[in-house]
Amino acid sequence: MMSATRLDILVLAIILNFAICLFTMLLRQWVVDTDIDFILIAQSLGILSLLIIHSVVWLKIGGNFLSLAYVFFLMVFIFNLGKSVLFVFYSEQGAAFFNFFSKADNQVIVRAIEYGYVGLLIISSTMLLTFNNTVIQVKQPSFLQLSAAKYTGIIFLTFSAPATLIDLYAIVSQVMAGGYFALFNSQQNYGVSGLFKVLSFFLYPAFYLLVVVYRKNKTIIYSIFLVAFAIAFLKLMLGMRLVALVPFIILLSLWDCTVKTLNRKLVYGGAAFLFTVIFPALSLLRTGQNISQHVENSSALYRIISEMSDSISPLIWIMQRVPSQMDFIYGDSLLLALTTIVPNLFWDVHPAKAGSLALWLVNEVNPWIAERGGGYGFSIFAEMYLNFYWYGMIVLALFTMFINKMALVRKNPINTAFAFSCFLGFLLWPRGEAVAVARFIFWNVGFLWISYHILLLVFHRIK
Repeated sequence: MMSATRLDILVLAIILNFAICLFTMLLRQWVVDTDIDFILIAQSLGILSLLIIHSVVWLKIGGNFLSLAYVFFLMVFIFNLGKSVLFVFYSEQGAAFFNFFSKADNQVIVRAIEYGYVGLLIISSTMLLTFNNTVIQVKQPSFLQLSAAKYTGIIFLTFSAPATLIDLYAIVSQVMAGGYFALFNSQQNYGVSGLFKVLSFFLYPAFYLLVVVYRKNKTIIYSIFLVAFAIAFLKLMLGMRLVALVPFIILLSLWDCTVKTLNRKLVYGGAAFLFTVIFPALSLLRTGQNISQHVENSSALYRIISEMSDSISPLIWIMQRVPSQMDFIYGDSLLLALTTIVPNLFWDVHPAKAGSLALWLVNEVNPWIAERGGGYGFSIFAEMYLNFYWYGMIVLALFTMFINKMALVRKNPINTAFAFSCFLGFLLWPRGEAVAVARFIFWNVGFLWISYHILLLVFHRIK
């Protein structure tokens, strides 16, 4: 149970965050469009104060920065509201913050940031209110459970490991032939033509199962760690930040709560190195920027945030069109996500993928980019707005409650591995859409979960 003092801190923090957010909204209403730059800075200060207050209180009530719920919160901030850092610390370069919009779009930009701010506030408040820091008694898995988990992990590792190597070779060849941009200018297939990539998605869920099974065998778990690190490093060097780091961060979190508590100084030092050195270098390579005087003079922080925080753009485009040009879709994309449970055996591209919001948006905004397989992605805030307008905040709160519970699954390490595997899908949503989240969880986690229970049933019958 949470102590009275910690509960008081939590409630005061939430009230303060709501008060600051309400103040910025009233300020926008008062100023209207007479001083847009002032409003953007005020909103940004509110967002940064929310980030700081949430992080401090999260630690105070017993949370930690390797919690996957906190990682989700941080990713939502970075990808959707990261430009608030630029508005506060680099306001003199404000005209360069948005690649796709001009001053004529400023009113919509302000509304989009306000929607994102309220969304982040809802996520923060729900996380804090539903967090449970009660000490959980870990129940050691039985011999049959460990055996079923071990063979499930080994079976899926057997075919996902070669598929991963083949997929990595194809990615390296693609970059060598067309440069970094070639990766982001090609259509992802999930049918027969994309078989090796699909099979490679089972690698990390298999790793997670084997880590908890062999958590007392240092040789095996450190071998898994080194292989996972090598894959993450290679993908990072290929410019694939999200797909490189998310599986590895989940592995670190799983390791921290099931194997051994990680050295926080080492973890934070590695994160700082990535953000100040590796990411800025990758942003130059990904966007193909020339080393101009402006680039030389801009800080590493400016370059990486300006390049990573464009997931607010889909929300701006949606707000420009909805409801003035088209109606809300009232949950249609979430229902479409559920159809991903249907096997993709008869199509090169699953119908849910063909009807995805990200594909619709790029065709709507820039058909030229769409014809060449490019895209702008999507975001959790854009999907909430398009489906439910402001009522999307209720869905955000419910989803946050769910992932907060999933991040605290501890009683059985095997269940922890399955729960953490789901975050491979959940962490796609800050800059993606529900279709991608559901597809990964249904198939790349669901297959392992079903296989584990089938093997467990077989072993019980044999016994």
